[in-house]
Amino acid sequence: MNQNAIDYSRICFVIMPFGTKAVQPPPERKNSSTDRPVEKAVNFDTLYTDIFVPAISAVDLPEGGKLEPHRTDRDFFAGDIKQDMFDYLEYSRFALCDISGLNPNVMYELGVRHRAREAGTAIFRQTGLPLPFDINSIKAFPYDYEPAEAAAQARALITKVLDESLQRNRIDSPVRIALRQQRQSGKIDDLLKQAEDAIRKVNFPGAMDIYRQAVAIAPDNPLPRMKLGLLCRDRGIWQEALEQFTRASEIAPDYPEAWRERGIAENKIAADAKRPMDGDPAPGEESLRRAVAINDKDFDAYASLGGVLKRAGRIEQSRDAYDKSQQLSGGHPYPLLNALKLRAALDGKLGLTGPDKIALARAQRFREGQAQQNPPFDSPWCFFDLAEIKLYRGDAHGFLDTATQGFEHTDHDWQGKSFVKSLRLLLPAASELPGLTEGLAELEKLLPPEMA
Repeated sequence: MNQNAIDYSRICFVIMPFGTKAVQPPPERKNSSTDRPVEKAVNFDTLYTDIFVPAISAVDLPEGGKLEPHRTDRDFFAGDIKQDMFDYLEYSRFALCDISGLNPNVMYELGVRHRAREAGTAIFRQTGLPLPFDINSIKAFPYDYEPAEAAAQARALITKVLDESLQRNRIDSPVRIALRQQRQSGKIDDLLKQAEDAIRKVNFPGAMDIYRQAVAIAPDNPLPRMKLGLLCRDRGIWQEALEQFTRASEIAPDYPEAWRERGIAENKIAADAKRPMDGDPAPGEESLRRAVAINDKDFDAYASLGGVLKRAGRIEQSRDAYDKSQQLSGGHPYPLLNALKLRAALDGKLGLTGPDKIALARAQRFREGQAQQNPPFDSPWCFFDLAEIKLYRGDAHGFLDTATQGFEHTDHDWQGKSFVKSLRLLLPAASELPGLTEGLAELEKLLPPEMA
């Protein structure tokens, strides 16, 4: 293939595995009899032909014409296929990367692309498959290819994401964001590396101290501020987290993650201070709305907005936000379960549909995998969510047993109280949920008297 004949301005290069590959889910998802990870064989060639090619071919270029899908194994190269691959990564107008299975070649090519271009890359993954630590802050759009309805939805999602990305041309490479900021400061490269090394060694206090040094050296760089803020948030140091998120959003006004985390921290601090939560706007609401205005594909921001609106008593708006989050996330348990509870509270019934039941089955597998880790991941919420899912699926005994496990994994009394309070939203639909009323009565006995 003659490189000079290629019009890279019209090409979407697809980074994905070739052939049929065994895709391994998170290590916690194991076969109970063999204690080995459950693998799934995926034909990526069929995915390319049936999902990616038609979805990419439907994308309109801003200057006219259509985007053209390319994959190195489908082109007839006269030269070095590796060199041609690097040319595609370097020059293509857009790159679509499917990280399903965390194929090492795919991850390498994604890194090359992020270093080469600051915009024009979108990441996709099959629903429920894991994200590695180094890119878990990057939006990876979940998709399904079975059944046919899901495949059609996947094609529509891919077309929409690529079309909007081409129109906005917003920087999406974390490598280029980091390099841009580091060039401005010129002093923090080594500190950032030291902090990442400390995190990998589970030395979070040490990493936080290193990020504080980086912030002091380069106060106008939002990257170390965001990293420090996230570590503070995860350790309950909310005031410092808010300070870092706020400053990051001021330095980089188009940084959606900074606005999202700022809104979450604002709401949490207001709740802890027992300030009124029912204002209009509610604490944190303006920041979260700014986040979704900048990036309307951020399901975490919509879910957090749903929580803020629920605490403000604006239940219909809250349900809308959770529904939007659920659609974007491909059925993540948090927005899914909140949307169902608010449906019961508003409509007086659940009326679970076929898609609801499929989403609940997926959410159950997701939370079971987390609960089976040692120690459990995201406890007690993995147990509480799993208990609620079992309730929806008619397992009254499993609901109460798993919820009790959740109480045993709580670190603070408010966690159990929050779970019980949220379950009370389901009472209008109690006739559809055998075991709800009796289970709630038992769980209330586990609360301190002043919280019951």
